[in-house]
Amino acid sequence: MSEQLSILIFSESRESAGMYQTLASVFQAQILIKEKSKNNLALLMERAYNLVINEIQNPVLNEIEFVDLLSDSAPGVPILLVSSFFYDTKDIVFGRKIAGFILKPLTFDKLQSEVNGILHKKNEEPVEEIIEKQEVPQVDSVVSQNKRLSVLFEISKSINCIKDFDEMLHHIVEIAANSLDAERATLFILDKQKKELWSKSGIGIHQKEIRIPSDTGIAGEVALTNAYQIIDDPYAHPKFNRKIDQVTGYKTRNILCVPMSNIDGEVIGVFQILNKKEGSFTTDDAQFLSAMAVSTGIAIENSLLREELKNQLGKMKTSYDELYIAQNQIVKETKMVNTLELINKIKELLLDPRHFNDLINELKNVKNFQQVVEKINEFKRKNLLKLETAEKEIKKSI
Repeated sequence: MSEQLSILIFSESRESAGMYQTLASVFQAQILIKEKSKNNLALLMERAYNLVINEIQNPVLNEIEFVDLLSDSAPGVPILLVSSFFYDTKDIVFGRKIAGFILKPLTFDKLQSEVNGILHKKNEEPVEEIIEKQEVPQVDSVVSQNKRLSVLFEISKSINCIKDFDEMLHHIVEIAANSLDAERATLFILDKQKKELWSKSGIGIHQKEIRIPSDTGIAGEVALTNAYQIIDDPYAHPKFNRKIDQVTGYKTRNILCVPMSNIDGEVIGVFQILNKKEGSFTTDDAQFLSAMAVSTGIAIENSLLREELKNQLGKMKTSYDELYIAQNQIVKETKMVNTLELINKIKELLLDPRHFNDLINELKNVKNFQQVVEKINEFKRKNLLKLETAEKEIKKSI
């Protein structure tokens, strides 16, 4: 009797959970779905697994580091990655640490095919080859640099795929905080006309929009000098506004503040990251965020230009609609005036004295009084009918 397959899955995706359950049924495997955490890595020590599936949600360095931890914790156990990110750079970033990669959208056919291939290959592969693959030496500095470049590449792609401005801002601050393992992040945009820094997207921001003078605070100083700042003791910094902490009850321990520029090198905003979860912010963090700010700044400026164009088109459409309504009203009023003039003209024509002269001449030849009355009534009916018909026809044209 063959041993039952055992699969450990790290995923927070509800959409994928059903496919993993179906996978367990088809392969008659025992599966365990867990959230990604260092504590859950201990599961790899408790028992042997035939396969580990790891679903990457965001293009951040922490996700790459988690794959490294998986590989170190379960040597020889094949790892299958599922993600929208890192597919183009998977060989550089993950190398031989992974056995397969599924590019989202995930389907059961993709999942079944990839798992079949990995398990079949694992059964055929000699143990010596597996050991040899894990002993390939790597230069730490080069690997680290490649990982960061890959993350920046994926971040740039993910940002430029989002067209909605508010959604893009929210995505940027989430990625920034996760990439630097920080508690909070805020993205301020410079309004040069009003001389203000404004933000409506940030982790920990509950207001709809924040506006501060562009020459105040740490963010204002960074925007003015176009140079990043790492602050390990914010309460000792003269520009730090401690009132916000006092009101919110939040304790700011350290700050990384980086300017964001457009393609011409002009400052258009500021990244402000608060409270690194472990340790303090480093120059590597500042350089990474500065590199991220380059692609972010271009994407934001393009989005702002699209928003401005959209607003201008909206104003033009509103003006055109108002002009169209006014034009129609003028045309309608003009038709009404012309109609009334026509009706009055018809009345004048129908009541022309010559019509009465013709009637009088006819009546001279009539001797019966009753016939005279009938002639007069017939004259009235004919002319009134003509008048009513003319009025109806003219009113139809209004």
